[in-house]
Amino acid sequence: MRSPAGDHAVGETADAFENLGVAAYNGAGPLIRNVDYLAAAGTIVSVEARHAAMIAALLHGPSAASAGAGHISSKGLDAEMPPKSVLAKAKPFIKTPLTATSLI
Repeated sequence: MRSPAGDHAVGETADAFENLGVAAYNGAGPLIRNVDYLAAAGTIVSVEARHAAMIAALLHGPSAASAGAGHISSKGLDAEMPPKSVLAKAKPFIKTPLTATSLI
């Protein structure tokens, strides 16, 4: 059964947001001082990474893209992104005005 073209656009958006979520948590990790919050963030990012992997596999099947191409650092780890960069990348999808003036 083939998916309608619109489903692919939804899948691509989900792929972008799940990978952005992983990069956001990885980028925020060094800023979290409370070990309990850091542990919670580590749990959440692991789930986000599983979501990203499943969406990539559904969109791309067995391929470099589903293995994380474009979302992996030169060290072979999931990318990280500081909060200001995350907000800038997500801004086109956010209707409510947001700023990151106090963020790194």
